[in-house]
Amino acid sequence: MKTFYLLLFTLIAQLPCYAQLSAEQQIDSLKRELGKNLTKAQKAKVYGDLSWYYNSVSLDSAFRYGNEALEMAREIHDRKLIAQSLSDLGAIYFIKGEIDKSLDLYNRSLDIRKIEQDEEGIASLNFKIGAAYFKKSELKKAMSHYLEALRYYEQIKSENIVANLHSNIAVVYTSLHNYSKALSYLKMAETYFQQHSLYAPLANVTLSMGNVYYALLDTAKAQDSYQRTIDIAKKGQNFLAEASAYNNLGQIHTDLEQHKLAVDYIQKSLEIRTREKLESDVASSNITLAINYAKLRNFTKSKSLLLSSLNHFQQTGSGEKITSIYYQLIAVYAGLGEVDSVFHYMNLYKQNQTAELDNKVIEVSSELETKYQTEKKEQQIEILHRETAIQKLRLRQRGLLLLAAMVVLASGGILVFFVFKQRRLKAEARLQQEINIQQEKATRDVLDAEERERRRIASDLHDGVGQTLSAALLNLNYLHKSIAEGKTPDPQAMDNALGLVKDSYQEMRSISHQMMPNALLKAGLATSIKEFLDAIDGKNIKVNLSVSGLADRLDQQLETVLYRAVQEAVNNVVKHAQATRLTIQLMKDEEGISVTIEDNGKGFDPSSVDYTEGIGLKNIRSRVGLLQGSVEVDTAPGRGTVIVIFIPI
Repeated sequence: MKTFYLLLFTLIAQLPCYAQLSAEQQIDSLKRELGKNLTKAQKAKVYGDLSWYYNSVSLDSAFRYGNEALEMAREIHDRKLIAQSLSDLGAIYFIKGEIDKSLDLYNRSLDIRKIEQDEEGIASLNFKIGAAYFKKSELKKAMSHYLEALRYYEQIKSENIVANLHSNIAVVYTSLHNYSKALSYLKMAETYFQQHSLYAPLANVTLSMGNVYYALLDTAKAQDSYQRTIDIAKKGQNFLAEASAYNNLGQIHTDLEQHKLAVDYIQKSLEIRTREKLESDVASSNITLAINYAKLRNFTKSKSLLLSSLNHFQQTGSGEKITSIYYQLIAVYAGLGEVDSVFHYMNLYKQNQTAELDNKVIEVSSELETKYQTEKKEQQIEILHRETAIQKLRLRQRGLLLLAAMVVLASGGILVFFVFKQRRLKAEARLQQEINIQQEKATRDVLDAEERERRRIASDLHDGVGQTLSAALLNLNYLHKSIAEGKTPDPQAMDNALGLVKDSYQEMRSISHQMMPNALLKAGLATSIKEFLDAIDGKNIKVNLSVSGLADRLDQQLETVLYRAVQEAVNNVVKHAQATRLTIQLMKDEEGISVTIEDNGKGFDPSSVDYTEGIGLKNIRSRVGLLQGSVEVDTAPGRGTVIVIFIPI
């Protein structure tokens, strides 16, 4: 699963104290105010309020009224109104995705408010600047500004803004992978917004919750959160949250390779983002849409979308997005059979990956060039006052300096190239070595598991069947001796011998069933697992089995591996989990077969030595790994265990 987050940020501004009306109603009310006989200061404030409310209706109108407010504020030299107008325009640029312009306006507003000692205005800007720095992935600066804002709003007990800050701080914790902390802040914000029926910020909170669950690979909860976001966002007219929720649902279905469904969701997101003229968000959604079209083998459509997004991000300078697009274009042109374009974008992709190193080299070169040019100008001024002979000497010296500088730069470039190449070769060698080690380990684990199985079977045969047959043999020898001597056979001895032979037969059947159940050979995986689960004591633990898509038989090796994996996992639950409920789901679709084993037992610490070195889970991973499958374990002390096995077919 791709580990990308499509996050929405909550912006707080000091809104005018009108009644709880919709944005359109507020706009109509403010326009009626403009028809009255207002002073320039009053009119500038109404323009500013119109700019704010229009940012959820029409960004073009928001820009127009915002600029009118700023122009009028400057005309009357009202510094507070100038600061507010700059802040409002910064918020509009933020929504549009032009973060650098947004930060510039915010900081200009902040400078004025610091001079005016406007604490409330400073706190509001700290909130907004924190959101802008988060958008630029500068998490330390984002958190610093958020905490500055939180300190002020907690002091004045502004519960609404504190709740919004909790929501945004949670988003930062999500990016830092501290998901428990993120959920803690989100739940505090959710409680407040629900109690006060504030649907617009509530939609941001549920969207962020979906992102946390998505990061935790809990796609079911993530989808529920995104669907809930869509319903809430429509009530609160939070178009940004609604568009992000549709987009994130599209991303989930992209990861699940349900590409037609993914296309439907992403197109719904694009309708909103295009309507609201959110150019960067539109370009990002087009990348995901292009990936799905490529999977559906519509390479022409995919190429068009990728090239459009590439043009946008080249203009805005988003290196990470550009690298991602280059990578996708390689696959698209391969699908179109355009070999030259494939190699072209492969080269661009490699060049972009090393852009950071290249930028450093360029910075050093620029510094050397600046220093050289400065020295050159100083030398020229000095040479004007010297004789021609000295001038020629100086010119020759400058030529030598230039040559030396070029040699140094060339040598440095060659050195950087070889160091980078050597590091890359070492990294590839280490990766290959790690792959070999993992393959050897997997093979060794399987061999160890087989050896343990042989020893167990040998022990069972010796201690169980062997001892029983020995006792039966003694009884038969006694009967044989009696018959040879012409005596009447002892009925008790005959019964004993017959009973011991029956016991041996039953013991042999039990061992045989453990090695390869008859149901698995005759009726298949689902039936054999059901028979195995039926043998579990239902008084102590309630077992539920759900099967989907297993009407046809699977490959025998695949059935055996899955049966052993389920057998191992269930035995672990019965022996160690102290569970009262056990649920097993088997599901087969076009991608592969998945098995989910979930219990409500005591769970365990995944970082403990017992977990990392446990034979049972190691056996499961080894067997599944041989079929290119995966095993995921989600557990913690006190909250049960979920094991998910997936094997592609």
